[in-house]
Amino acid sequence: MATPPQQARSIATEQKMLDAAEELLRNGDARSVTLENVVKLSGTSVGSFYARFGSVEGLFEALRNRYREAVYQTAILEAYEKALQQTDLRSALYHSLKPTLEIARREHIAVSFLIRNPTVDQVELVNQRKFMVEKTMEVLQKYRKEIKKKDLRRASENISRMGHATWVHLALYEPSEFIGRKTSLSSVIELCADMAYAYLTTE
Repeated sequence: MATPPQQARSIATEQKMLDAAEELLRNGDARSVTLENVVKLSGTSVGSFYARFGSVEGLFEALRNRYREAVYQTAILEAYEKALQQTDLRSALYHSLKPTLEIARREHIAVSFLIRNPTVDQVELVNQRKFMVEKTMEVLQKYRKEIKKKDLRRASENISRMGHATWVHLALYEPSEFIGRKTSLSSVIELCADMAYAYLTTE
């Protein structure tokens, strides 16, 4: 069934505002995401803004939902699907980490804002992390013969923690800022995969 024209326009208007807010975050910081700037950049109206978000806080919550969906429902699913297609554990770990860590660096301004301003819905955050652990568990079960750890549940939790810690670091800091030596994003991803592999294959 086709989307009614009025509903389609409403959705398009909301997406324009979210796109504008993302652009403002990407090119500045959270302080630049004001009602006036979003309306001006998106070419919409103040009335439309209030009708859809109610307030700037409502806009930020919609942004959080968009990024959560991009990371947890898109990037993570694609990453784990690719991981399950690999022929060895090391490659699987690399491909399970790569997309989300690339997002953390590429969208670091927006992601760092979301890290510093988490949603009040802590249950949702816990569920997202559980989802990540479950997907990691699927990967580890496939490559079980290469893994020395007996408790795959605990191993999945620890690998997820390691990936999340690296994700936070890449969102908050340039890879080269750690000790002042130039470090590429790819080398950080390789290192994270190597550490995960070493942990899993050590008694």
